[in-house]
Amino acid sequence: MNRLEAEKAPLAPGWRSAVRKVSFERALRRTLRGLVAAARPDTLSAYGQSVVVIGLCTALAWQMSPYLRSGNLLMIYLMGTVVVATRLGRGPSIVAALASVAAFDLLFAPRFTFALADVEYLLTFAVLLAVALVISSRSARLREHAAAVREYERKTAAVRETARAVQVAQLQGLTAAAVAIGSTLSVEEALRVLAERARAIMGAHLSISRLVLNEDGSHALNAVSAADDYAAWRDACEPAAEVYRWVRQLGRPLRLTQARLAADPGWHDPRTAAGARLPLRGWLAAPLSGPDGRPLGVIQLSDKSGSEFTEADEAILVQLAQIGSVAVEKARLYEDTERRRQAAEQLYAMSHELVTTPDVSSLLMAGLRHIGEVFGSRVVVLLPDAGGDLAPRLRYPATTEMEPRDLDVSRWVYEHRQIAGPGTGAFSAARTLHLPLVGSRETIGVLEVAPRQVEALLAPGQLLLLETFANQIALAVERATLAEQAAQAHLRIETERLRSSLLSSISHDLRTPLAAITGAASSLLWQGEEFDPEIQRELKETIYEEAERLARLVENLLDMTRLESGIQARKEWQPLEEVVGAALARLERRLRGRPVTTNLPHDLPLVPIDDVLIEQVLINLLDNRPGHAARDLGDTRRRVRHGGSGRPGSGARARRSGTAVREVLPQLRPEHPRSRTGAGDLSGHHPGARGQDL
Repeated sequence: MNRLEAEKAPLAPGWRSAVRKVSFERALRRTLRGLVAAARPDTLSAYGQSVVVIGLCTALAWQMSPYLRSGNLLMIYLMGTVVVATRLGRGPSIVAALASVAAFDLLFAPRFTFALADVEYLLTFAVLLAVALVISSRSARLREHAAAVREYERKTAAVRETARAVQVAQLQGLTAAAVAIGSTLSVEEALRVLAERARAIMGAHLSISRLVLNEDGSHALNAVSAADDYAAWRDACEPAAEVYRWVRQLGRPLRLTQARLAADPGWHDPRTAAGARLPLRGWLAAPLSGPDGRPLGVIQLSDKSGSEFTEADEAILVQLAQIGSVAVEKARLYEDTERRRQAAEQLYAMSHELVTTPDVSSLLMAGLRHIGEVFGSRVVVLLPDAGGDLAPRLRYPATTEMEPRDLDVSRWVYEHRQIAGPGTGAFSAARTLHLPLVGSRETIGVLEVAPRQVEALLAPGQLLLLETFANQIALAVERATLAEQAAQAHLRIETERLRSSLLSSISHDLRTPLAAITGAASSLLWQGEEFDPEIQRELKETIYEEAERLARLVENLLDMTRLESGIQARKEWQPLEEVVGAALARLERRLRGRPVTTNLPHDLPLVPIDDVLIEQVLINLLDNRPGHAARDLGDTRRRVRHGGSGRPGSGARARRSGTAVREVLPQLRPEHPRSRTGAGDLSGHHPGARGQDL
């Protein structure tokens, strides 16, 4: 009897026969088949290693069997199973537990059989298997946890590296954006570059930069940068009104999820109207602020590619907003400086042109043209008519039309002498700007300006500049009006003075022939019978000559009246010798006893003259010659020569022996500006008609 049998009391014969009926070998084969079937090729080595470990444990137990009890020998197998379960996993540990049981049952008493000698071995085997399962499970969990930790660390490192790469790319993009935005020279270009760079850096599908031009934000400049998915709504994209007010009120960045946006009634999704439902992943906005902290506008992003916006995106957008604010302010200053320079040049040119333009209509048209060129607008000036009602008078361009409601606004401006239109406190909903033309004494009219872009007139200083142009035009119109009134007053004074001189001269000229006629007639009437026939004839001739002289004087007065009324000279091609001959024929009796020499060349061409008026001029000259010159002045010579120009009076000279005619005849001059179209025009342009060279 071996040592195990000596230590344990033998079992009852009935129990032993029942236990032996359990075929452990069968159970072991079934278990091994399942494990082999479930084993993968890459785990077969682990199963082999577990068998090797149990083999080593068996060898050790075989060597220690003379010295140890059976229970202690099982500890060797337990230790091997623990090692396998810890190092190789659950499957190899189960195989190790089964192999331990099989080896112990086969090699130790009773040897070389799988029959159980004692029921206690079943508990031992169960504990051995349970320990193997527990330790292997715990070990497997620890290994899985370690593997999960390593995988987490790997993924975290990859994410960290990706985030670092994204951050580096964003910082590089931010640097490039700062250079690109800072190099812009116009506000529109700065907003456009800001929107494009923000969308590219953040990876968003839509970016809008908005610059407000008034306090309530109703007028603004927008720049939209959209991906291809948004191409159909590029022109329809507008910032959400409510969200924009939030950003402006908070004065800080605002980051919202799409769920929050969907709940906002002020959110305007441009794709909803078109029926598209593209994924929109959040909204991010940052305010644009001036150096003094006043709000300038907002830069907003929506629909980030692949995820929601993060705090890092918010920080980058804040920096972009600061760069954009500086660029917008710089562009504003540059544009304002250029605009002021151009406006100053245009204002100087307009002032110079207004000073040199005496006509009010031409003056107003010049002012309208300069305003249209500076402000890129259509301009209409309204002036009161004779009844005091405003009506459009001049337009630039000439095709500009005025709507009836604008006429009502102009009437209000004319009555209240206040500016009205967009950006003002009156009629701010109107699309045209109305400015009163206020002079030093009264309101002259109203200037209506219809800009192509209303926002252009709402820029700082634009309204003030436009008012400066309007004031310059009003002052120039008032100056021209006063100058015209002064000229008319001076003309009236000159007319009165000339009328007085003319009446004095006419009264003297009329008194002389009338006195002669009255004296001769009274002599013939009361003392005619006492005179001899020769004296009676002389008296009759005196009456006839003075009456003829009086008739010529009256005819001259009538001709002068006709010339003053603006009569047109009826010029025809006439031979000058016939005009001279007709004048001499009419003065034959008057020039009796005074020689007149006429020198007319044979090659004298026809001249375009009014023969009646020129004949009267020659008659007046010849008639005044004997009346103003002494009788010893000698004879009068009339010499007409061809000067080559073919104009009346060119080269025609009147000479006499002795004193020149111009020394004894007063210089003729026009008495009314309208007579420039009659004989006065000839006298004003041809020296011969002034008695100098004719």
